[in-house]
Amino acid sequence: MNSVIMITQLFFTLVIGMYFLTRLKVEKSDTRTIEENSKKAAGHLNAMRRIRLSEPMTESVRPQKFSEIIGQEDAVKAIKAALCGSDPQHVLIYGPAGVGKTAAARLAMKCAKESEGTPFRRDARFIEADSTIMRYDERSIADPLIGSVHDPIYQGAGTLGASGVPQIKEGAVSKAHGGILFLDEIGELPSVQMNKLLKVLEDRRVMFESSYYSETNKDIPEYIHDIFKNGIPADFRLIGATTRKPEEIPEAIRSRCVEIYFNQLTREDLKKIINNSIHQMNINIDSGAVELISRYAKNGRDAVKILQMAKNTVRLERRNCITVNDAAWTLNACRYTSGMYFEGKEKIVDISVIKPKEKNS
Repeated sequence: MNSVIMITQLFFTLVIGMYFLTRLKVEKSDTRTIEENSKKAAGHLNAMRRIRLSEPMTESVRPQKFSEIIGQEDAVKAIKAALCGSDPQHVLIYGPAGVGKTAAARLAMKCAKESEGTPFRRDARFIEADSTIMRYDERSIADPLIGSVHDPIYQGAGTLGASGVPQIKEGAVSKAHGGILFLDEIGELPSVQMNKLLKVLEDRRVMFESSYYSETNKDIPEYIHDIFKNGIPADFRLIGATTRKPEEIPEAIRSRCVEIYFNQLTREDLKKIINNSIHQMNINIDSGAVELISRYAKNGRDAVKILQMAKNTVRLERRNCITVNDAAWTLNACRYTSGMYFEGKEKIVDISVIKPKEKNS
């Protein structure tokens, strides 16, 4: 009888031992596979990071100081008055595309931090977001602007989720705490998010709710209890830029902001932008070409793109100077218009008209 029991015990010991040995081999194999895949993914990511194209010209010639923002002297002064001091305010910037609104917003943070009596700390952040892509989920799973609650039932909840703990993901308003939140094209922000933003501006914090949160759940870390009770701080200054008209922006947001207007660039403004870009690009150009580009460019970004296209054309032909004809060819090829009618293959710019006339012999 004892021998039967011993044989049975030995059998089950061997079975259990084989099971755990098999599991250990599988786990080691899985670990090796994960490590190998991780190395491949990391190698691919590092290889991608080593590949860099040249910086777009529209970025490399972007203004680096307020004095380089052409044609907007009053607007720049107003931005400084609104943000650079002991009592910075929320700001709405109106104006056409490509006239310096984004550049001014980016420079505002540096100016504000250096101003006397400023409440901005030296490490204050400038958080930039594009309102046209600020989409949110109605179930509050994701909201890149306001923030969201990652409830434990959702995939990827991790160890805290397995314990039934809801987790908070900060949005742009919390990341900008103590600094500036710049919302480009704020007029495109969905109305629901606009209303949430107004509440944040008023309370200077973000409150969250979750049906999975319980004050009596001891598995929930104390900091998460604190967030659900008191919210996450979101005390920042808003700069909203828009190409829309003021009447298209909700009155509630307008009433909380200083409104600043950027002008449409004049031809003289465009000439200054072109000449500044020429200096930074280190290229030669005929004065007639500068005049022609200034007639057809709708804004500063447009002028730089035309100039870069003409520069590349000249370089391909192994020449070192942009002529009037080069500028005219670029305008025709890219179909730039200046109130002129285009149909079929008709030239927008008549090169023969703008060629310098030969002197009579």
